[in-house]
Amino acid sequence: MKEGARISAIPTRDDGRPTRRDVLTAGLGGLGLAALGLGGLASKQIVPQPLVHDLAAPAPPVIALAPTPACVDQPATDPTEEGPFYAPNTPLKTDFRRPGHRGRELVLRGRVLDVRCRPIPGAVIDLWQTDEDALYDNIDYGYRGHQLTGPGGEFEVSTVFPKGYSILGLVRSPHIHAKVQGAKTKLLTTQIFFPEDAESHARDPRFNPRLVVDLRQSASGPPVATFDFVLEDA
Repeated sequence: MKEGARISAIPTRDDGRPTRRDVLTAGLGGLGLAALGLGGLASKQIVPQPLVHDLAAPAPPVIALAPTPACVDQPATDPTEEGPFYAPNTPLKTDFRRPGHRGRELVLRGRVLDVRCRPIPGAVIDLWQTDEDALYDNIDYGYRGHQLTGPGGEFEVSTVFPKGYSILGLVRSPHIHAKVQGAKTKLLTTQIFFPEDAESHARDPRFNPRLVVDLRQSASGPPVATFDFVLEDA
């Protein structure tokens, strides 16, 4: 059973659906067990799932572009575990913000490249994160969605800064999950972090300094976080 469907054993609301907090509590329980090395169920919760979005449909033609002057060859982006909150078949969207949210707004943008620094148009980039209350939403697809990269491999999403959390002594620094894949690349599953969270980075065993975004303030809008995902050939 896919992780996004693993809700049958979670307590439900009056209308029969689990609340988002129930999903978070149940999922983080498994995450805590995994961190403590207890049981096979927790380990199964973080087995990476394939990206199932639009790759089955005909992908836009790959545009043969020369490397940019500042970028030639570079290593592929480091992978990171999927975690227990991935949900497949997310909606196509570039704005995660809920009406009336209380979060600090953020724009995340970047490019998807191959290891020769060539942009990958038509790549699927699937993102998910906690909301301003440190909750994941596996039911209404809040603060999660996917999009296809543009002709230059570019992507952009409007969201809020994710909140970190702690469960059973396991600290998670604020982060955004990503699954990224081009028509002719391997699937990348990873997480990206923020430079202003150094204190929680030191306590998060999954933090990777190579996965920190370039965060800059904007004079006329929310801060902009930039990160380029580099994919290996299939």
